[in-house]
Amino acid sequence: MKYEIKKLAWIDSIFVPMEDSNSTTMLILARAGSIYENRKNNWISHFLEHMFFKWWKKYETPKSVAEAVDSFGWEFNAFTWDTYAGYYVKSAPDFVEKWLDVLWDMIMNARFPQDEMEREKWVVIQEVRMYEDQPTALVMDKWQEFYYWDNSYWWSTLWPVENIQWFTREDLIEHKLDLYTKDNLIIIIAWKIADQKAVEDQITTLFADLPEKKRIDRPEFQWILAKQKEWKFVKWTAQNHIIIWAKWFDWNDERRYAASIFSTILWWNMSSRLFQNIREKEWLCYYIRAAHHTQPHDWIFMVRAWLEKERFDYWVEKIMWELKKISNWDISKEEFDKAIWFNVWQYQMWIESSDEMANFVWNQYLLYWEIKSLDDILAKIRNVKIDEVISVADCLKEEKLYKYWIE
Repeated sequence: MKYEIKKLAWIDSIFVPMEDSNSTTMLILARAGSIYENRKNNWISHFLEHMFFKWWKKYETPKSVAEAVDSFGWEFNAFTWDTYAGYYVKSAPDFVEKWLDVLWDMIMNARFPQDEMEREKWVVIQEVRMYEDQPTALVMDKWQEFYYWDNSYWWSTLWPVENIQWFTREDLIEHKLDLYTKDNLIIIIAWKIADQKAVEDQITTLFADLPEKKRIDRPEFQWILAKQKEWKFVKWTAQNHIIIWAKWFDWNDERRYAASIFSTILWWNMSSRLFQNIREKEWLCYYIRAAHHTQPHDWIFMVRAWLEKERFDYWVEKIMWELKKISNWDISKEEFDKAIWFNVWQYQMWIESSDEMANFVWNQYLLYWEIKSLDDILAKIRNVKIDEVISVADCLKEEKLYKYWIE
């Protein structure tokens, strides 16, 4: 895998050639998620994402934006999380320069008219209501709120609803000036190369007037864990939605490769322990997941499941028994070897399309400020030792586990 990182208009711009691809993905990523908010403006990052799609300079109305991008053959969307916001396009390679023009107008020239903001507020409130009706999403927010207390690293990107009622055009402009700056953006293009020099010149020209430096930085992260080892939130759902989790190791720890193997053994594929022993043999649930979550500021391992209410305690004990077995070094050489090869094959398949390649690149750059090639990562995976996986499993001893659920 080849790539180039260039400073264009003083913005980190990453080009990933994909000669065999029939699509191009272009992504503008800003380190501008909810961790940069305060209690007064909590969820302004997400609302700003919505308003970026309306009323620009060249494309003056939402309809003109839609008509322009529809003519290119497109996938055009955005996302906002705790640490970042992203705006991306996937289309045929011939339209790269047209898409750059659209994304430039979006980031540089969004006007945020107050009357349009008032209409969009109700749209976003309906989005909140939608997630409140989805226990899978709601349990994550309630879990974060309970275990991490009053800390912007764990505030939702969508709550509290009352905040949005007071946002003004000036609030959005100020938040954009705070974080949408040359030193705080990344541009990634994964593509079948046409004329890279022309695209580089276009980026340099279009984004020349973007502010140079961000005006705020993220606060210091502190672990403030609740004293209770388990808690619940009552919503009268048809099933109980549970999170079982433990604090793990540093985001930059080389054990993250062993953690990937461990996650595979425990859950990641159909022959994994949780899938076979909890879903297939016991028939106790449809949904069960386990994963190692890594950010620059925190690192946890989490098991999630939807469980029958009537025998909830019994089913939780079944899951805890699986965690107890694997945390007591019960890992065979056979399942270890199978997990190694499953990871190797998964990584190879993950980056076949341009959007997957863009995700592969930006996740690394955002976390580590470097990009490892596929060959480098596969070598790391192949060199994982079973003893390393066993040491990772030790982090899930019962006394280290927390539980939170919605019922």
